[in-house]
Amino acid sequence: MSPQPMRTGAAYIRVSTDEQADQSPESQLIEIRRYAAANNILLPDDLIFVDEGISGKRSENRPGFQKMIGAAKEDPAPFEVILLWKFSRFARNQEESIVYKALLRKQCGVDVISVSEPLPGGPFASLIERIIEWFDEFYSIRLSQEVKRTMKVKAERGELQSTPSFGYRVHMEAGKKSVLELVPEEAQIVREIFDRFNSGEGFFPIAKWLNSIGVKTHRGNPFENRTVEYILRNPVYIGKLRWTPTGRTRRDFANPDTIVADSSHPPIVTEEVFEAAQKRIAELKAVWGYKARPTYELKDWLSGLVRCSECGSTLIFVKPRYFKCNNYVRGRCKSSQHIRADLLHEAVIDKLRDDMSSSTSLAYTVSPQSPARADELTRLRSALAEAEKKSARLLEAYLSGVVALDQFSHFKADLDGQAEDLRKEIETRLHAEASPDILAAAMTEKIRETYTTLTSPDASTAEKNTALRNITDSITFNRSTMTLSITYRLLF
Repeated sequence: MSPQPMRTGAAYIRVSTDEQADQSPESQLIEIRRYAAANNILLPDDLIFVDEGISGKRSENRPGFQKMIGAAKEDPAPFEVILLWKFSRFARNQEESIVYKALLRKQCGVDVISVSEPLPGGPFASLIERIIEWFDEFYSIRLSQEVKRTMKVKAERGELQSTPSFGYRVHMEAGKKSVLELVPEEAQIVREIFDRFNSGEGFFPIAKWLNSIGVKTHRGNPFENRTVEYILRNPVYIGKLRWTPTGRTRRDFANPDTIVADSSHPPIVTEEVFEAAQKRIAELKAVWGYKARPTYELKDWLSGLVRCSECGSTLIFVKPRYFKCNNYVRGRCKSSQHIRADLLHEAVIDKLRDDMSSSTSLAYTVSPQSPARADELTRLRSALAEAEKKSARLLEAYLSGVVALDQFSHFKADLDGQAEDLRKEIETRLHAEASPDILAAAMTEKIRETYTTLTSPDASTAEKNTALRNITDSITFNRSTMTLSITYRLLF
């Protein structure tokens, strides 16, 4: 029998926790090298990819895995085969395992081999590999369920399961129970953050103040807007602990699965102070758009509010007294939308005056003002985004040949139905609390109040910008037709 031709191989090694001594990176590599030597496979050191202490559920969380896949996509690929200790090291998620193996084998010409789980030749090899993958995923799910069940019980008891938040440190009580205790100097800073925010300061000014006095997060990083917001939203500061089954809130503060329970650690602020901050956050989120500038940085009261009809970019104020499309200035839009600031001011004020007298034709949306409504809508919108993301992944799997057409059609219809139901629920909640006539009358009154502010000689730039921002979803200018359109927003 002629010897096997020499092939170049890569090794992928993964271990979830350091307690798995029999699955340590070193022990896996020993078995992989032994297999490579016996099967005439060259295994260079620079083609050994390792993810240590990382779960195999999601490939995007494994840098070693992603680096290996990136290398396999090169033309030509630097290796012909990937060696694993077990298929479970490649992925614990059968869906991802199938997609990536199909990519490697069909498009890159790279095989995937488990050195401890040899497959028979012939038509049954693929079937047996799928069965092994199914058992691996089943084991992972059962293990995950047991761990989450234990963690859920601890969360409901208010027991600590995470790193200490700013303002606290971990103290070990008798019996090795971890509890939080105050860090006095940090606790005082937390109180100051809440006081400043409830007194009218924003996330950015507070972060700027913290950095100016040299305060760092527990990870040694400077404070940012999102860091300040996270502190203000964290119930740990009123003596409670928050736990989410995914392990992180990922800024989904309205997640219905999140458990918030009373704990034994001392609070830093009162519940009244905390709730006041939640109310103000909800109001700010309803009014201010993504990356909106603070009012004290604005050059004109229309700054950040009017958008280009061609590309949707913001019109920016340029010296001496004009507005232009921001994308046009950067060479990304064909229309300059160039207009004098005073003319744009007049157009906006004229539009508001006209809309006050024709309330039946107003274009407006309804946004929640209360924290409870805002949280529920946030949850619904998060669920909608997740359904749309799953639909995109399903399409990718179909185009890769992993999912058959009939399966694709069935799952796609189901996801589309979920998304449509969520959209209807969002729309229903936005309009459930008032009749169209009441909403239209309220919207007209808000426009009238804003018009009064914009035409007042005593109103500042910041006051005018805030007043207009409070009632508008979008303002669009079209220079070619010299028209201005406004979609209003009613906080209800």
